[in-house]
Amino acid sequence: MNILFVKHGDKYSYKNVNYLVEVLKLHIDGNYYCVTDDPTGVNCETIPCGPNLKVWWNKLWLFNLDLPGQNLYFDLDTRVNGNPLPHLRWDGLTLVDCPWKDDIIINHNYDVKINSQVMTWTGQEQKHIWDHFITNADYFMRKYKGIDRFIVHEGIDHNTFSWDLIHSEKYSEYLGQPVTTFEELDATAVK
Repeated sequence: MNILFVKHGDKYSYKNVNYLVEVLKLHIDGNYYCVTDDPTGVNCETIPCGPNLKVWWNKLWLFNLDLPGQNLYFDLDTRVNGNPLPHLRWDGLTLVDCPWKDDIIINHNYDVKINSQVMTWTGQEQKHIWDHFITNADYFMRKYKGIDRFIVHEGIDHNTFSWDLIHSEKYSEYLGQPVTTFEELDATAVK
C-alpha cells in the first residue's frame, strides 16, 4: 500500500507530514510518499511536484504517478484518531462523503457534498483524471474552486466512504471516527 501526502508552498510544514507518517505507521504498513516542492525535514520518501499549480490543484498530480497497488491519500490538515483501514474501500476512486455540507451548500457555486481530504484508488486506474485536467488546466483552475468540484462537475466516476470514517472538526460531532478533518480551520490545530 502507498500512503501519500502533498506538501506544496508554505501553508503546511514538514511537521504536518511527519505527524501523519508517525501516527499512520501505528496502523498501516506501507510505503509512505510526500509529493513536495521542498523535501527538507520530511521523514518519508519524497517525490517532486509536477507542474507548479495553484494551491490544492497539486493533488491532481497524484493521479499521474505510476505507483502499483493501493493508494491512500491524506490532506495535511488531518488528524488520525485510530485505524482507518476497516473503513476504506478500493473499488475505484473513493472520496469523503460530507453530510455536514447539506446546510451550507450554495447551489450556484458548483458546490459539492464530497471532499478529497482522504482518497483511495488503485495503481494508475485514475490517470485519466490528470490527463483530462492537463488538457485545459488554466480553464479548470478558473472555473472550479478546487478539485472536488472538478471531479464532480467533470463527471469523473467516484465512490464515497461511509460516514463512520471521518468527521469535520468545524461542522460535525466527533463520534469516534478514525479521521478528523480541519476544513478551513487553522492547520496548527491538527496536532
